[in-house]
Amino acid sequence: MAIAAFVQGVLGASSLAIGAYVGVVWQPKQAFSAAIMAFGSGTLIAAIAFEITPKVYEKEGFLPLAIGFALGGVLFTYLSHYIDEHGGFLRNPASSRRYLLEHHAEETDVLRRISHVEIMQYLPESEKEALATLLKPTRAKPGDILCQEGDPGDFFYAIVSGEAEVRKGRTVLTTLGAGEIFGEMSLLTGEPRSATVIAITPMELYKLDRDNFGEILTHSPHLAWALSRTLARRLRNSVELQVAAERNLERWRKQLMEQVELDRALQDPITIEGLVKKSAPVAILVGTLLDNIPEATTIGMNAGNNQIGWSFLIAVFISNFPEALSSAAGMRQAGTSKFQILALWIGVVALSGFTAIAGYLLQNNVSDVVIAIAEALAGGAILAMLSSTMMPEAYDLGGSSVSYSTIAGFLLGFAISSVAV
Repeated sequence: MAIAAFVQGVLGASSLAIGAYVGVVWQPKQAFSAAIMAFGSGTLIAAIAFEITPKVYEKEGFLPLAIGFALGGVLFTYLSHYIDEHGGFLRNPASSRRYLLEHHAEETDVLRRISHVEIMQYLPESEKEALATLLKPTRAKPGDILCQEGDPGDFFYAIVSGEAEVRKGRTVLTTLGAGEIFGEMSLLTGEPRSATVIAITPMELYKLDRDNFGEILTHSPHLAWALSRTLARRLRNSVELQVAAERNLERWRKQLMEQVELDRALQDPITIEGLVKKSAPVAILVGTLLDNIPEATTIGMNAGNNQIGWSFLIAVFISNFPEALSSAAGMRQAGTSKFQILALWIGVVALSGFTAIAGYLLQNNVSDVVIAIAEALAGGAILAMLSSTMMPEAYDLGGSSVSYSTIAGFLLGFAISSVAV
């Protein structure tokens, strides 16, 4: 029976390889992708409604059913969000739109809060948005030391609200307030902190680490110019550093601009989207495997006992095809070769077979209650996947007309379930 579970798991997932192949050699029209995706959604809903749910309820009652569905939905949503954050959102258009919408809202809030920061006044919108994605919020209480004289520089800070004193030894050089920045000089020169910065009121700040500071600086001539203006103003306003300003200002400005020009000549500007795409192929693979684990586990747990019929296998087969098709296109955009794409998706098919074996072994070694909860968990995860990915994507691609395909898929799933019974 383990072999039967493997074969059925591979059969249900085999359309992933087919969809991936189609995705790398041909781009179907959106209406076609939407229709088949909606049809697959309908068949999966029917399989859950008429095969998984009634059997779990009849065997163990409502409580295990509810617990399993709730756990499945929560686990799928959490893991899917985690994978999306690490580049897996490119595995399908729906998760891509969701990811970009969430991060656009976050970036908009950051931009609003730092709009009064001095260097932001000199940056074009594209560079402001790139900077906003890298900034991390932080807070400070009165007396907190934000920079210690003599320590190596690790962060650049922008003050949203509050005040801090800049001290050299026991001497207070100046007071920094909302809209001002500090910590950049040590990052630019590589030298230790030249002064200590201590919060004197509650503060809200954004910070940027050394690596990201250097990365964005090399691709932002406007940021380099803004920092040079800030350095000029700060040094010329300091009596103690008047001589240092005359000696070092032009050298720092020249170093900034030379660094910018050198890196711009070596490569195109690196955007946040580009950085995500570099990690996308593996994340896409893991994300798609996550989508298929509940289905393959359910197939394996019911291999050979006729509890889950052909309607479920057909539903899984149909729903996997458009998902793999759109995912393969995303992987191509990430720069993955055709061979790597096909190898990855064939690997997912094989892993689905082994997942089905794991499901089969699980149902032979645990109690009926655990089996019922596991089946309900798979059903909840599949519903979460449908509601957050396949159905929104089908509607976005095909509009209201996809409702007919969904109905057709549901009726086919019901018909096959009825015949099996």
